[in-house]
Amino acid sequence: MAKRTAVIDIGSNSARMAVYEKESRFAFSLLKEVKNQVRIGEKAYENGGNLQPFAVQRALTALDEFHKIARSMKCRKLLCIATSAVRDAPNANILVNEAKKRFGFNIRIIDGGKEAYYGAVAVRNMLPPYDEATTIDIGGGSTELAKIKNGAIVKTISLNIGTVRLKELFFDKKASFDKISEFIKKEIKTVDKEFNCENLVGIGGTIRALGKMFMAQSRYPLSTVHGFEYSSKWALKYIHEIAASSVLNLKNLGVKKDRYDTIREGSVIFEALIKKLGAKKIITSGVGIREGVYLSDILRSSGAKFPKDFNLSLERLKEKFGVDKKESKFLTQHVERLFFELKPLHKLDDKMLRPLTAAAKLESIGKNLNFYQEHLHSAYFVLNSLNYGFTHQEKILISTIIKFYGKKITQNDIFLYEKLLPSIAELNWIEFIFSLVKILLENGAAKPLSFSFENGSLHIKAAESLYLAKEPVKKILKPEVFSIVIHEA
Repeated sequence: MAKRTAVIDIGSNSARMAVYEKESRFAFSLLKEVKNQVRIGEKAYENGGNLQPFAVQRALTALDEFHKIARSMKCRKLLCIATSAVRDAPNANILVNEAKKRFGFNIRIIDGGKEAYYGAVAVRNMLPPYDEATTIDIGGGSTELAKIKNGAIVKTISLNIGTVRLKELFFDKKASFDKISEFIKKEIKTVDKEFNCENLVGIGGTIRALGKMFMAQSRYPLSTVHGFEYSSKWALKYIHEIAASSVLNLKNLGVKKDRYDTIREGSVIFEALIKKLGAKKIITSGVGIREGVYLSDILRSSGAKFPKDFNLSLERLKEKFGVDKKESKFLTQHVERLFFELKPLHKLDDKMLRPLTAAAKLESIGKNLNFYQEHLHSAYFVLNSLNYGFTHQEKILISTIIKFYGKKITQNDIFLYEKLLPSIAELNWIEFIFSLVKILLENGAAKPLSFSFENGSLHIKAAESLYLAKEPVKKILKPEVFSIVIHEA
């Protein structure tokens, strides 16, 4: 497997290149992203689908620059795909042959089903797991859907509706909004009920741009758009306003200038599909076809899927900061044991265990930056780097658990994130479980401990002396009144 791989995606609107570096068997990092709005599909849809000479030249110029960057970064493998505009073009061989001749690129023109599949591969590996979800990727020439059920990609479809296609066929010709809507309704009739789903995962520039607008409107406390969730009922009115707006009014609706050219077209498609699929929740994806292509390459032997319980962000942080595996395992195992032993008291949902054990695995990553205030450093890295495989709520909770180690959390401590966090009572129970085990570990516990709650007391049985732990354990702030008794061998 090549250590560095460049993935190029020639879409109808933009050409993009991402450079990835493999760090272990499954973990990798993104080193660079480059984008150019080559508009390879410009004027093609009104000319029988044929790529126009000026658009081909723009694409080749961009590919030349991508080639130079890939060489300078010592990429040993380059994967190049082309989607809607190129696959629809009768003269696509002009671009393919020139790219091969000039740069040695083997452009692989993929069909709509494969395009939908790659987007779904990225989503199922790099977003939190959902029992059921439908992905929607709005591109320049087409829109792809994929249904994911229990981790399997069960169905895909490609629709001949995209932002550039709509722009040239309707918006540039000042067609009525009703005429555009009727065209889209006709095109999406082929989407059967199997794609209907409450969870809709949005891929692509249009949906990311809308997500950022919604984050700004709601004064959302995080800036990470990947994994941002919102209610479709809340958003539909705003999406419709953008779709039906004039270009001159887009600024008043909060649209950035670089999105003026295709945001209305994308919003028309998005609105129609949200309603068609009966979606209640929208999840914004920051990953898509390029990540899907790369993952399909490095995970060939496992069906383009990470192993069960593998999390890319978590593993990368552990490897990057050299987490002590023995201590991490001890802390993780014992917070889980204590969680279940105290369940009759705290009555927390078992879903809380996932962020609790993640905090146990990551709490020491800040130590390599500075021993002092290590938990503040760890909490910062979690909040800003734990982007894949966890919801925003889980990420904030993990960071909060680590940040307030050994302390009682108050409302003032979490005012910025309170809408995304559990109640104060629940937080302090989670914090207590984490802090107690961490205190035991820091003060001599190295062999397995056993916990039992009997007659209003938590009993800790150890196979070794825990003399140093007794004093800090006495001082720990408990969420309820009960005693803690340490029994030594």
